[in-house]
Amino acid sequence: MRKLNSGVLVCLFLTGIMVDAESAERAGSGGWPQFLGPNRNGVSRETGMNFDWIAVPPPVVWKKKSGAGYSSVAVARDRVFVGAQQDGSDLVLCFDAATGGILWSHRIADGYIDVQKQGPGPRATPTWHDGRVYCLGPGGDLMCLQEEDGGEIWRTNVYIACDVPNPAGENLYWGMSTSPLVIDELVVCQPGGDQDNSIAAFDLQSGKKVWTSGSDYRSYGSPVLARIGGQRQIICYAGDAVLGLTPEGTALWRYEHRNQHKCNCATPVVLGDRVFVSTAYGGGSSLIELTSRGGTWRVEEQWNSRQLQTLFATGIVVGDHIYGCHGDLKVCTLRCAELSTGKLKWVSRVPGRCSMIAVDGHLICLSEDGVVRVVKASPEQYIERGVIRGQLGDKAWSTPALADGRLYLRDHKHLVCIDLRRPDRR
Repeated sequence: MRKLNSGVLVCLFLTGIMVDAESAERAGSGGWPQFLGPNRNGVSRETGMNFDWIAVPPPVVWKKKSGAGYSSVAVARDRVFVGAQQDGSDLVLCFDAATGGILWSHRIADGYIDVQKQGPGPRATPTWHDGRVYCLGPGGDLMCLQEEDGGEIWRTNVYIACDVPNPAGENLYWGMSTSPLVIDELVVCQPGGDQDNSIAAFDLQSGKKVWTSGSDYRSYGSPVLARIGGQRQIICYAGDAVLGLTPEGTALWRYEHRNQHKCNCATPVVLGDRVFVSTAYGGGSSLIELTSRGGTWRVEEQWNSRQLQTLFATGIVVGDHIYGCHGDLKVCTLRCAELSTGKLKWVSRVPGRCSMIAVDGHLICLSEDGVVRVVKASPEQYIERGVIRGQLGDKAWSTPALADGRLYLRDHKHLVCIDLRRPDRR
């Protein structure tokens, strides 16, 4: 294992999650440079939004054909990056944020579709960092592209590099979905492997493998960078446990948490020295607290409940409550639970199966049928403040993104940009 060169990293500490402040600034004050936003928790710090959609329907800025895929979008410096499948190829697309005009496209590989035919196209969201875009295709192709023109700087296949068999032919495999995490001079992903190779870090400049760690089943969730108990660490949700590692790949702690299919899709949510994690297929949710004494880490379970089981949509924490889409193959409901105890506060069958983000005390929920709703983040009851229909269609499973007051949504055909700013802020 190679020891990384030390360097100065200026970080913001927001509920335990670390953000490279310089990179965030370069992305733009309202940027969304990676999956689930600047802090990888699905919560925007923007204000001045229009939530009265009944009286003031938010205007559509543009709507463009994108192609199939489940990738969400990254937004930086007035550019929108997304993975999509067109004409038999998986691509990275770059749109102009103001007009929706296509600026460039770059081919990842031949078009991917899983064995169960759940849907074609890329799953992982591109990560923007310091003028470059890091993309991970469903077949394990990791690449670094120039932000300006999409020129390829380097490429590697994480399965080959980590000596992990590509599980493409397996019935319960739905494609590489972990969105790349940039930390210092590394880009981290989770190929899954049983030979100390389930989590991998690659050199940011060359794409060469730096280290591998862990022997856990693959995951569909994405890694998160955090500082807990004074220790910078990478939090990963593998197929059978939640793990904490140093930036050099050394294991710090482990918490067993799995479901009947070892199919964990949601991303961990870091809250100071606590981590919330949730999974479906009978798994449930847990809140754990982490402490360190003399270099030894202790994991204490605060609560565990099967009353909130999130499938692919990461739970969103607003204040002292968590909001999540509960369910897997049958009826899905939106639920609110008390963060400290896991006790349910309310359950709503609307908006059904959905993904969501939070902004200024509200949830923006995208249902799988393409309907968009704004819901007040209230622990008292489900309060819907507006609905947008007709812009998107079925299998809208991608998480929304918000940058500079613009909301980005997609399905298997289109990418839509909606202006959420109040009229006096436009």
